Amino acid sequence: MAGMRKMKGKYYVRVRIGGKEKLLPTGTSFKRDAEKVLRKIQQQELEVKQRLRSEIDGVSSKVAILEGIKYFEKNVGPERNLQETTVYTYKLAMKDFIKALGKLLYFDCIQKKHYSMLVNHLQKNYNNTTTNIRLRAIRAMLNYLLEKEIIDKLPFKVKQIKIDQGLPKFIKPEELEKIYEKVLDARLQAIFRVYEATGMRVGELRYSHREEEFVIIEKAKNRRSRIIPIPLERIPDYDLAKELDWSVSWISHSFTLACRDAKLPGKTIHCLRHTFAMRKLMETNNISIVRELLGHSSVKVTEIYTQFPREYLAQVFKDRNVNKIPENHPRTEA
Repeated sequence: MAGMRKMKGKYYVRVRIGGKEKLLPTGTSFKRDAEKVLRKIQQQELEVKQRLRSEIDGVSSKVAILEGIKYFEKNVGPERNLQETTVYTYKLAMKDFIKALGKLLYFDCIQKKHYSMLVNHLQKNYNNTTTNIRLRAIRAMLNYLLEKEIIDKLPFKVKQIKIDQGLPKFIKPEELEKIYEKVLDARLQAIFRVYEATGMRVGELRYSHREEEFVIIEKAKNRRSRIIPIPLERIPDYDLAKELDWSVSWISHSFTLACRDAKLPGKTIHCLRHTFAMRKLMETNNISIVRELLGHSSVKVTEIYTQFPREYLAQVFKDRNVNKIPENHPRTEA
């Protein structure tokens, strides 16, 4: 705080600037007049310090985007008992969130206009389906931080982009043979055949085990276990696949490359799940059974496969030896 000193009959105001003392002349030898000058300087000094403190406190109270995301990634999985694949998907979305927002450092710097930048970034790098997956993850992150009172408001409303509902992409038997011809690694081919024969999601193989002629999935997407019959000829493939500790991303990428080599662009490993579903619908003519085998939460999700006429499916798969459901199949609610 500024003080006062008298030198050679005149009063001076003492202030400290940059750690050094400075003397400001009051221009008077009368103490009362000098005190008035002192009070003005003290008031200004206080206002300056308060303004600086307010700015400092404002910066310190801001939540850094990187810190908020770090907190989300560290805690949301254990708190909500999320599967590894979900946590991995969240992490990918967080990377895109950071890239899209460029040099923004704090959440309160994010404005509604930045949502368009985010969507444009995602659509530039991914198809519409992947874009929506990323957006759902980003929405989960923002809602989580709001719930934890780490941020005090949502910077913008995250909406799913509209997608034209097309037919599920499946792979015809002759196309599958072309793909397998391009897979020289017997272990990788075994993994692909397991997905074809069971309709599992790509991340479910790790959380499954075999009991005789059935594959038991313990950690399904909707947290309900389910049982899938597996053909006898695919059992060696399954046992081999379980011995391999390959990442989901590597398996998916390898299948996509094999499809490209077979001149079948646009096919992904998820197409094997669609293929399995349509074979089962043709074989059983029972949407409820197909729903149980796929582990859908509702039969409405499975109804997407009913867009294909049964006669068409019979024509497509007529030469394919599909795995029959044994009469003793323990059909579980899925």
